[in-house]
Amino acid sequence: KDAPRLALIGKGVCFDTGGLNLKPERGMGRMKKDMGGAANALGLAHMIMDAKLNVRLKLLIPAVENAVSGSAFRPGDVFTSRLGKTVEIGNTDAEGRLILADALAYAGEGKPDLTITLATLTGAARVALGPDYPPYYTDDDALAAELFAASRSERDLLWRMPLAPEYESWLDTDIADVTNLPKNAAFGGSILAALFLKRFEPPTGRYLHIDHYAWSMRVRPGRPVGGEAQGIRALFRVLHDRFPPA
Repeated sequence: KDAPRLALIGKGVCFDTGGLNLKPERGMGRMKKDMGGAANALGLAHMIMDAKLNVRLKLLIPAVENAVSGSAFRPGDVFTSRLGKTVEIGNTDAEGRLILADALAYAGEGKPDLTITLATLTGAARVALGPDYPPYYTDDDALAAELFAASRSERDLLWRMPLAPEYESWLDTDIADVTNLPKNAAFGGSILAALFLKRFEPPTGRYLHIDHYAWSMRVRPGRPVGGEAQGIRALFRVLHDRFPPA
């Protein structure tokens, strides 16, 4: 009962058409993988429970489908989040950060000591670092250093990216507290998504976000083409070292 509280959140968009901001055919083909964050969070949760790490674990998976319908969000709509902050829908294809925002708010109600989000959140992360180096974001330099060292020792590639305060104002909008996709999102898209989530992070403890591809594009030993575990071996190493079994 006295163990640290760990909140683990995985983006579970079961299929992403892009909504009314419809993805082109080429971009939609692999969108069954948009639940890769949820799959990785589930995998990590099983590892934590199997190893009996000394934590109180809360696993949250917001599961949705982003499709076109008469009730679908429209660009310019305003969404009221669980936290009470309002979000202008700048683009209906930036849906993952909306469900993560509500999951973060819910996690915060339990006052976690550490919160981790895993999500196939942006194509911009792949443009910056390719499919094999998921970026991660945190203000905790010690945690960032531990994760980088673990990524090397576990051969589970990750790369730290900045939560650049210089870009915070890009999320401002005249009709809500924040926009889910600013007009200049062609620049620093993965950073902006992380900054958006940071506005909903729990008020207690530390926060870490990983924006991964969760998909193997080529056959490698033990890794067929398809869904890919990314970052969770490194994360498990950090968690095991911080919260060893009692």
